[in-house]
Amino acid sequence: MICDKLKDCMEQTKHTESEKKGKKRPQNGKRSKDGIYQQPLSQPPCGDIEKQKKCIDFLDNRSRIKCEEKGKTYILDQSKECPRHEIIKFFVDKGIITNPEASTNYKCDNALLVRDSGIVVLVELKGSDTHHAIKQLSATLLQKDLYPAWSSQQRVFGRVVCRSTPPRIQNTDEYMDLKEELHLLNGNLKIVEEIMVEKYDELGQRK
Repeated sequence: MICDKLKDCMEQTKHTESEKKGKKRPQNGKRSKDGIYQQPLSQPPCGDIEKQKKCIDFLDNRSRIKCEEKGKTYILDQSKECPRHEIIKFFVDKGIITNPEASTNYKCDNALLVRDSGIVVLVELKGSDTHHAIKQLSATLLQKDLYPAWSSQQRVFGRVVCRSTPPRIQNTDEYMDLKEELHLLNGNLKIVEEIMVEKYDELGQRK
């Protein structure tokens, strides 16, 4: 299944208010020093709380947003931002896209939404098949049920973290096509080996 409520979820998801007037906020309603909220999320547009848990890893303004799988890591570092931005980390594979489509469709691993600035970062963590990673990002970006959610934002970026980068990958048709699609959405494409730590204010830089 491919979620058809993603745009609504991106716009409407928030933390429920845990304190009532005249009552002390409970301990689990506090925000940590790193901006990690403890309150549960609001009712999702799809009406399925269990699915929401599979789709959303977190919604808060922590300083470093990490996507990690099999030794490959992407980190969006907003520690120097003041105030820090509220970010939703979505699981795309087996979250926004679930079986049977997850078993047959190309899709990336994660999507990061920076709420107040309208920025989306699509992230694919890959082994050695970088060509396939690019196809996964492209398919996620252009998927007809998801594209309205991405294109409603101000900027969309693509990030691939892989074990190794094939020579001349930037000359391939799939790379150039994805780069152009992201450019039309005011974004860019970057491929880095093993680990990528990207400062928030460097998203728009080519390198």
